[in-house]
Amino acid sequence: MRISGWLINLNVYRLTAIRELNNLPLSDAAFVSAPVSGAYAMTKTSVLTGRHAGGLTPPFGTIVANGFVLILLAVVWMFCWSNISARADTVEAQRLMFQFQKARMNKLVLHQPNLVTFLSGAGSGRLNADVTDNRGTLTFSSGVERRLWARMNGRWGEAGQRKDKYGFGAIGLHALVRPTLIVGGMIEADYLSQATAASDREGTGVMAGPYILVRSADHPLFFEGRFLHGKTSDTIRLSDDGTGQPETRRALAQLKMSGELRYGITTLLPSILWSYAKEDVLQPKQRSFPRLGSRLHQIKMGLDFRHTLREMNGAPFVLKGGGTFSSTSNHGYGSNVGVTANQRNDRGRLNLGISYLTQAGGTVVIDSFVNNLGAPAPRNYGVKAAFGIRF
Repeated sequence: MRISGWLINLNVYRLTAIRELNNLPLSDAAFVSAPVSGAYAMTKTSVLTGRHAGGLTPPFGTIVANGFVLILLAVVWMFCWSNISARADTVEAQRLMFQFQKARMNKLVLHQPNLVTFLSGAGSGRLNADVTDNRGTLTFSSGVERRLWARMNGRWGEAGQRKDKYGFGAIGLHALVRPTLIVGGMIEADYLSQATAASDREGTGVMAGPYILVRSADHPLFFEGRFLHGKTSDTIRLSDDGTGQPETRRALAQLKMSGELRYGITTLLPSILWSYAKEDVLQPKQRSFPRLGSRLHQIKMGLDFRHTLREMNGAPFVLKGGGTFSSTSNHGYGSNVGVTANQRNDRGRLNLGISYLTQAGGTVVIDSFVNNLGAPAPRNYGVKAAFGIRF
């Protein structure tokens, strides 16, 4: 018998104290088969009323065996379904955690404060705010003339059912060892929140560590290095009320070179920025994050130039250009291989232009560029012309 996709096998019982087959009504006899090995095979039980089946006596051992089998099947089904559901939640939680770590590390590297200004003297304190109905940005920077300094960046936005919030703050203190050397330390804190219809992810992190700044004696060329270490506390909420609260150990190392090399009428502007960041989930209390971590490697290199072609009416006519290349790779590991895949993004840019400063104080600039060289995205290029004057 098949009921709702289940195949039910009925045991064959011996019928006792029942009417003779010949004496049964035609409607009842149609559902009782011929004897099978000395027993009657019952193929439809709904027509056997108490008047006809009053003597049905299945063996007690058979009843116990059948009941045990049904209970065993129910237990196996419940545990299998629970394991499949738990594994699905684990894979989804790990995938979301890897994406969250990747986004946070990229933002952490992007918002690192530029410390070279403490040696170069360029820059000043500023406060900028741009707020609309569904998005906004906030930037604060203290002056460069003080040894105690602070930086802050905030950004939030909303698009449909997606909401993003990010905040970054840093405070530091340094000592001027000599005119070309600064040594100090800083503390950083950041907050990231990503909310969608399927999940909510948020985390707060703190890092601390030393930094060093060095200036070349021959050229305005600067070197910067920092190493920060800390922890984060995260929360992952799935749409089906699943929740994970992993704690993460994190680290950031960064080396930077920037400045100018002046050779007469030609000036070279080299720049190199190397960044390494990692996040590792600590021994968790939940099984949703058995082993998970991310690594980010990023290098940006560039070389620009300025060359004065000639003086026109006492004003310089300058040819400028250069190129940049960046490579970013994200590597993740976890208990599920398909959750954390290696990702790499390479991108190059070339630009060439001219600038002219008039005697009246006006500036004419023509610039051209080609972007996305070596990237999977389509290349784009353009030409820009601008004129400015100061009163």
